Amino acid sequence: MRSVSIITSCKRIIFFGFVFSICLKASAQENSPYSRFGLGDMVPGQNIINRAMGGAAATYFDPVTVNFTNPASYARLKYTTFDVGVDYTGRTLKATDPVRSLRSGYLIPSYIQIGLPLSRKNNWGMNIGIRPVSRINYSLSQTERLPGIDSVQTLYTGDGGTYQAYLGTGAGSKNFTVGINAGYSFGSKNYISERIFINDSVLYEKGKWSDSTHFGGIFLQAGVQYQTRLSKKILLKLGGYAHLKSTLNATRDIRRETFMESVQLGEIQRDSVYISSEKGKIIVPATYGMGLAIEKELTWSVHAEYSFSRWTDYRYYGEQDALRDNWTLRLGGSMIPNYKSPGYWNQVQYRAGFYIGPDYVSVNRDLPMYAFTFGASFPVRKYGYQLYTNQYTSINTAFEIGARGNKNNSLRESFYRISVGFSLSDIWFRKMKYD
Repeated sequence: MRSVSIITSCKRIIFFGFVFSICLKASAQENSPYSRFGLGDMVPGQNIINRAMGGAAATYFDPVTVNFTNPASYARLKYTTFDVGVDYTGRTLKATDPVRSLRSGYLIPSYIQIGLPLSRKNNWGMNIGIRPVSRINYSLSQTERLPGIDSVQTLYTGDGGTYQAYLGTGAGSKNFTVGINAGYSFGSKNYISERIFINDSVLYEKGKWSDSTHFGGIFLQAGVQYQTRLSKKILLKLGGYAHLKSTLNATRDIRRETFMESVQLGEIQRDSVYISSEKGKIIVPATYGMGLAIEKELTWSVHAEYSFSRWTDYRYYGEQDALRDNWTLRLGGSMIPNYKSPGYWNQVQYRAGFYIGPDYVSVNRDLPMYAFTFGASFPVRKYGYQLYTNQYTSINTAFEIGARGNKNNSLRESFYRISVGFSLSDIWFRKMKYD
């Protein structure tokens, strides 16, 4: 019977890994002009469980949740947990000059990871995973008249993003744990500008400027967590994490050329004006976070967290970008109506929260950002049956509704995000004892 359980769990891992790979290859209908700056639009950096509580994750841990934001939480893992998630994000862009709006949406994977308890008695665990960090995807068109020349149309497009593959471990005592994540960051930034003259009498060459950068490098993260009892059932939890500054090695290919368009073949290069390949560095700044939580075990919890990122330290081949240091305040909570009740909905864990703070992109003026969040974890099996089988499988959901920018910004974004995750936990790889 035990071997059947392990085989079933492995099949689930293969299935969800296949779904994850499909999502990675899926083409997304996305248009976010602010993704032109820095590393692009930042993907939420928390487990779906924590996203539903406003993203508060500094203090969070439990035996079946892989909280990669603070690796100190790995020490609390008691069951091997396979965790995978996907996001669907819808955006509405509103511009003021001229007044117009644009809607877009895209589906991407959130993460895929597996947490392993290395020693259940000694509070020691590890995690292996991969996740997206940022995304670049935009397409803009501008028509203007060049004085003394002619009318011209310029198309700006970009794509790319950053990913992390990581291995982490956490260990400690009953009340205090520490942990680290180490891994490899990699990705690309691809920018293209095409200029076409609008003229019926004079034939102008069409120009194309492309800038493609591929990069990669080692990163390191660390975290600590502490808990103490305020009473028999009430816990106070403290936590902090640091995502250290990292240097990525980059290769930048620059091309300046003219082209023509063919109905059958698309764009055809006519002449290369300039081609260059340059080695360089990309500096990714540090992020620090700290939080506290008050929790009544298996009943309710309240979380607060503050984080700060030094984006003025960002460098791309030695150059700064239109970025600013930013902070984020996160508040959230969770509630289980009655985990001992035989009723299914009494065992569902409900969550809600919000976050607020300026975006790290600052073009002419700051971009205020905020969102309200809510969600729930739905157990696949009832509580009593889970205890019997040692299986704690759940479907985790998070919903975000928020905005970036306000009436003072020439371009505002409103967005919603639907996140769904599957947390598959079991006691794997244990030697069975028979009487």
